[in-house]
Amino acid sequence: MRLIPPAVQADLDAEFNERFFSPWNQPGAKIQAEEAFGDVAARSGEGYAENLLPIGRERWEELVESLQRESYPSLARTAITVRNTACREFPTNRPFFLDPRRAGEGYPFDYFQRSAVWAGTPLLVTHVSADGAWYFAEAGFVAGWVQAQDIAWADEWFRTIYRSGTYVALTQDKVTLQDECGDVLTQTHIGALFPLTVRTDAGIRILVPVRDGSGAARVRSAVVSPAQAAVKPLPLQPGRIAELANHMLGQLYGWGGLNENRDCSAALRDLFTPFGIWLPRHSAAQAKEGGTFHDLAGLNEVEKQAYLLRQGVPFYTLVWFKGHIGLYLGTDPVNGEPMLLHDTWGVRTTDWRGREGRALIGRLVITSLRPGEERSDVKPGEFYWNMLGMTVLHGGEPKE
Repeated sequence: MRLIPPAVQADLDAEFNERFFSPWNQPGAKIQAEEAFGDVAARSGEGYAENLLPIGRERWEELVESLQRESYPSLARTAITVRNTACREFPTNRPFFLDPRRAGEGYPFDYFQRSAVWAGTPLLVTHVSADGAWYFAEAGFVAGWVQAQDIAWADEWFRTIYRSGTYVALTQDKVTLQDECGDVLTQTHIGALFPLTVRTDAGIRILVPVRDGSGAARVRSAVVSPAQAAVKPLPLQPGRIAELANHMLGQLYGWGGLNENRDCSAALRDLFTPFGIWLPRHSAAQAKEGGTFHDLAGLNEVEKQAYLLRQGVPFYTLVWFKGHIGLYLGTDPVNGEPMLLHDTWGVRTTDWRGREGRALIGRLVITSLRPGEERSDVKPGEFYWNMLGMTVLHGGEPKE
């Protein structure tokens, strides 16, 4: 059973490709300075470093100076990631935590981390850090600072070859891509895309971007097995979505893609990439822009559950909460409760003194909308209380 007609999915896939490669069509920066550096003043250095001690004013001033805000944007140059990289709010890999003594703060909530960006992602580089080791770059779904060593410059020759029109999506995580000589080119994950060259029963040959000695992007070929990858878009069927989700299930939680793990919105974005369904990077944008949004904020717990069961399309409906998002899978055959696929850090707890804590989950899981309610320190109905809406993704129709 297809969740949407093939013709509709083909149109969505074409739109996906256009957005994916959009940085290569830009004449210059789309991100204004206020957006690129907007959190600098808000952060104001009142945070904690990796040793869980305050960063300090001197360190903060060094970070602000490294941005070279006064000269932004200073570049407009097409590029591509040649390995998985972190997209950062500042040109540094050192973290920025809020008070680690507070529940839900400290590790892994590094507020300098914006997203992981997989190998093979087109970029437009628009600025450089003071030390030249970092570039501010725009991808189709995120913008921020990436390490210079993780990208290569994509000239017109490269862009023409790489933008072939037919792309292969990885369907397993931690796939090592090797050339004909067995040399490792990179290792990457579900959500990464590469141009197709040849497909046979034995394997799928793809183009992989590499960086030459001058920093320019070149292509090498690698072969992946049909178990590791497939030509995009995969048929949009519940069984195929479930198969892909099973490969991701149990992966550790990673705020903003920290350590190449996923948070709630990154998990959904990567899950739907092989199907050619474009999702924004953040949960609120996914809910509001991913399809037909249904506002549930004014309903009570019983009404929210009834509406989701009545209107939700299993495997194709996002459920949006305050600061969180997941995929509706249908109902538990035993008790009829709605089931949710979501990547979550944990469930809020309150002890007998009223002190807030977390019952840690820290991975991609399938739960009901009452996770942790078997515990005495978890407030019943917490998830329903925080549920703001549901979104039937593009091209899908509510059950009624």
